[in-house]
Amino acid sequence: MDIQLFLLSWSPVLFLTFLAVLLRRSALELSVYGFIFSAGLTLYFFDTPLKVAVMASLDGVLTSLPLLLVILTGILLSSLLMASGSITRIVEWFERGAGDAFSRNVLITFGVGNFMEGSGVIAEPVVAPMLYEAGVSPTGSAALSIIGYSGMMTLELAGVIITVLSLVTNLSLTDLGVASAWLSVPATLTMALCALFFLPHQNQGPRKLVLVLLIGLLLGVTGLATAIFVGIHVSGTIAGLAVITALVVLGSGRLHINRDILIDLAPFLFMLVCLFSVNIVPYLRELTFEKLIFKVSVVPIHSITFSPLFSAYVYLFLAFLLSVRLQRIPPEQLRSIVLLSLKKGWRVFLAMGLFGAMGQMISYTGYNSGFSHLDPAHNVPSIISKGLTLYSGNFYPIFVPVLGWAGTFLTGYGVASLMLFGQLQVQAATLLGVSPIWLAAGLAVGSSVGSISSPFKVALATPMCGAVGKEGDILRWTIPLGLISSLVVGIVVWMIV
Repeated sequence: MDIQLFLLSWSPVLFLTFLAVLLRRSALELSVYGFIFSAGLTLYFFDTPLKVAVMASLDGVLTSLPLLLVILTGILLSSLLMASGSITRIVEWFERGAGDAFSRNVLITFGVGNFMEGSGVIAEPVVAPMLYEAGVSPTGSAALSIIGYSGMMTLELAGVIITVLSLVTNLSLTDLGVASAWLSVPATLTMALCALFFLPHQNQGPRKLVLVLLIGLLLGVTGLATAIFVGIHVSGTIAGLAVITALVVLGSGRLHINRDILIDLAPFLFMLVCLFSVNIVPYLRELTFEKLIFKVSVVPIHSITFSPLFSAYVYLFLAFLLSVRLQRIPPEQLRSIVLLSLKKGWRVFLAMGLFGAMGQMISYTGYNSGFSHLDPAHNVPSIISKGLTLYSGNFYPIFVPVLGWAGTFLTGYGVASLMLFGQLQVQAATLLGVSPIWLAAGLAVGSSVGSISSPFKVALATPMCGAVGKEGDILRWTIPLGLISSLVVGIVVWMIV
């Protein structure tokens, strides 16, 4: 393998890391510079035609569109709930249940975050504004809204991630789910330690360190037990509920429910019921995920499927309308909320669109102009994976989660990381004589941990809590923390195989 191309394949990661960690650039600046850098790399070093780069970029924007719409609807809802005081009242309600401010923040981060993600609801639009209203700094709120679910994400989104991995690798869904659940235990523990960097520092002592580690362990073990005895599709939801229950029991022991708090919680309950129903009820899942859909194909070998009634943005918007009605928001205030939301959201919308374009452009390097032939020697994902296999030898399992981390870092999607590198783990397992199940599971958990280091994910969280423009300050911490965490998971994989 050409060592120069191997190093060049890693250069987008190194370039974005340099901009974020040392220069602390905003998400918009990272996306613009990253896109230009990746375009030059794609065209001049990886022999990819301009037509392919342009089509792949457009494909990336359209592939990102559902998340872009989640941003706008999430900003709308969070802005409304902050303006009406709902978020403040919900935070105070959680504090009464948890007993103190620190336990409340842990409950929101790990309990609410995993309950939301497990039920198919993107956590950042809910968790980040809650933490911000709870007194956590804007950068801390954005980071914690991702950290809270990253250790468990492989088992969340109603099992979508493991399902994709199974389809890509042709490995058993059940075996992959259980192996990923085992690896999620060390992942949740490392995420618990990462959370301590962003939780408010007042009076943090050994008791709080022990509490956070116990919550991380409870989260991982509950997810594992659920995956083994119930099924992976509800692992995240049940693990999140276990954390909420444990912290309330350790705190006041009760959460009082009245009409006022039900009105404040109504948009979240509405979203959960809708998204839980379309994920769990077979008829509704088939209707919304397979029938009421439309497809667009920019790149001939990739069909983009839009399923509006299966996606979070529709229910976020309906929850917004429900909250407008229940909170009796006057037209003048509603107009100002919408304008403020658009002002907060446009930079992030543009940044995430460019990140999506950059990720797909990198994914399609090495294709000819008709997308009928791929030259693996000039395809960045193939070069990275095969290079790691070649240069790391028997230590390759340690670096498999790092590969997943890198895929999520570059594309913003854990699922995209699995699609890029999933099948290659089966081939590597054959060469090394180890279990493909554990390599594939290590890739999946590494891609989940990679969420905390992804400029794409950070850009999703920052507008929800007043941290737009501070993405570099967040990434200078979360990039090394995510990389170290993926290496910890990799060491566990290496010890197992």
